[in-house]
Amino acid sequence: MSRQKENLKVIGLTGGIGTGKSTAAEYFIKRGFAHIDADAISRGLTADGSDMLPVLDGYFGPDGQYGDGSTQILDSRGNLKRKTLASLVFSDEERRMKLDEIMFARIITEIDDRIEAYRNAGGGIKGILLDAPLLFEAGLDDRCDMVIVLVADLEMRIARVCIRDDATPDEVRARIKNQMSDNEKIKKADAVIDNSEGLSDLYENLDAFFEEYMQ
Repeated sequence: MSRQKENLKVIGLTGGIGTGKSTAAEYFIKRGFAHIDADAISRGLTADGSDMLPVLDGYFGPDGQYGDGSTQILDSRGNLKRKTLASLVFSDEERRMKLDEIMFARIITEIDDRIEAYRNAGGGIKGILLDAPLLFEAGLDDRCDMVIVLVADLEMRIARVCIRDDATPDEVRARIKNQMSDNEKIKKADAVIDNSEGLSDLYENLDAFFEEYMQ
């Protein structure tokens, strides 16, 4: 095993919606990290024409075990109606857990492949950032040498997501309620970074993390 492969750390980055994970990830990339984005992988798996779409339809379509008998989750071209699936799944815990089970298995396989590829490639990268909102829920923390949890003031998070997603405050609060709590994440984390005070403060906190953990 090469020295590059031995020393290349995987840093997990997670946090609730609106805590600024994308901004933090961009900073890691500037510092020389390879970036694995679990959300992007998930979107790719459910993109138009993906072989995952018939699988999801088999479970959550009108004739599926987890369907409601009438709701079509695919459009006339066989592509996913994302908001329809979300409405169906997130109103029912059993459906949500099944969707997570199906998606996590494929996402984890892809992430493992990418970690291995980065470790074998060399090329002078400083480390691998595994950016995953559901890092703990998917068991991806097992792939990480350490995990950072981003936190932020609740009302600030709500305001950020309302602007970003054109959502109402109540819609954002409902989404936050469905996520693992900050307290649960903090208990599992190696480092906690507060992103309530703006970019300069976030970058200063990230620099402190690099100084402590990445030497």
